[in-house]
Amino acid sequence: MGHSARYELKYVIEEARAVAVADFVSSYMRPSDFNGDGPVRGHPVVSLYMDSPDCFFYHQAYTGHKNRMKLRIRFYDDDWSRPAFLEIKRRASDVICKDRAMITREGVRQILSEGWPAQPFWPQDAWLIHGKKRQDVSDDFWRFANLKRARGMIYVSYIREIWEAPDDDELRVTFDRYVRGSTYDGSGRLSLPRYGWRPYMPPYMAPFRDDNVVLELKFDDKAPKWMFDLVRIFNLQRIPVCKYTACIYAAGLQWGKPVRRENEEELMLI
Repeated sequence: MGHSARYELKYVIEEARAVAVADFVSSYMRPSDFNGDGPVRGHPVVSLYMDSPDCFFYHQAYTGHKNRMKLRIRFYDDDWSRPAFLEIKRRASDVICKDRAMITREGVRQILSEGWPAQPFWPQDAWLIHGKKRQDVSDDFWRFANLKRARGMIYVSYIREIWEAPDDDELRVTFDRYVRGSTYDGSGRLSLPRYGWRPYMPPYMAPFRDDNVVLELKFDDKAPKWMFDLVRIFNLQRIPVCKYTACIYAAGLQWGKPVRRENEEELMLI
């Protein structure tokens, strides 16, 4: 669980084109073991995004700041015995740098319950999972959180289908379906959200529709030639889409508006 730096090219496409792209990619990559064999390929991904009371990290992304960051706590199921991950995602121009540290859910609960906005809080090393400890990432995460008085803002969830290269950890193609924002209850306990709202942005920024799939092409230094062919063949138009920003914008949370229950719908994560 360490540091990675790579390029991430994002596209918003319809389901029919996503299926065709996956078929093309299958000639060069293998499906992840986590994709499963259900009616919707992929596995749940849920992130609790941290932000300041004035939505500092949201405004960085919404205004297209070239050097920005996000703080989030990622998990994949409702099992209390399984770990979560503290993640710091930085963007420096077109390069994406991500650091993550594995932590117990009890550690997350205590931090979220006893930290900001009440007081600064530092996690204990004992909460980091043995054998995969990243004390440096944990310290940086909570240093930034304390600096901005960041607290749990919203859950962002989706079903992720992954295609990966057998010999390159940074070379991946992912398809994110059913992207939704969900209310975080402030309890400090991570749980899979049951209801959520659809992301939305001004159409000139990111035209989300009902059947949208967020396609991401990820590589570390230089994209393979077949990725260039993929972009050309399927007429992919790169777009600066941020799932967290679109979920905040759709609910108006950047203005302190409460989420209206009638805008929420049952999720497909379970």
